[in-house]
Amino acid sequence: MDEIIQTDKLSKCYKEVNAVDSVSLNIRKGEIYGFLGLNGAGKTTIIRMLLGMIRPTSGTSYLFGKKVDAGNYQLWKSIGYLVETPYSYPELTVWENSKCFGDCIIYRIKARLIQ
Repeated sequence: MDEIIQTDKLSKCYKEVNAVDSVSLNIRKGEIYGFLGLNGAGKTTIIRMLLGMIRPTSGTSYLFGKKVDAGNYQLWKSIGYLVETPYSYPELTVWENSKCFGDCIIYRIKARLIQ
């Protein structure tokens, strides 16, 4: 299976608001996708459903061929994610911010191993 991310008619409604309407994606290994749109367009909602943070109103999603269920945090071990406003240094580039935060994580892991 080459698809890393799959969704089939993924939808989310909040009372009268249809935040995400029947999104179907097939993203293969090595492809890069981005979600672009205005505030309230459903970008974060899709990501949260893909991560199992919230349950879709209808539809299904799969990561690495495994069905995503709300509350199943085991998938988080295999992916990197950043939802909502990241805390970063605005004067640094994206690469520099990523390196900085990556170095912090490596430092924390090494500190745990030493203990």
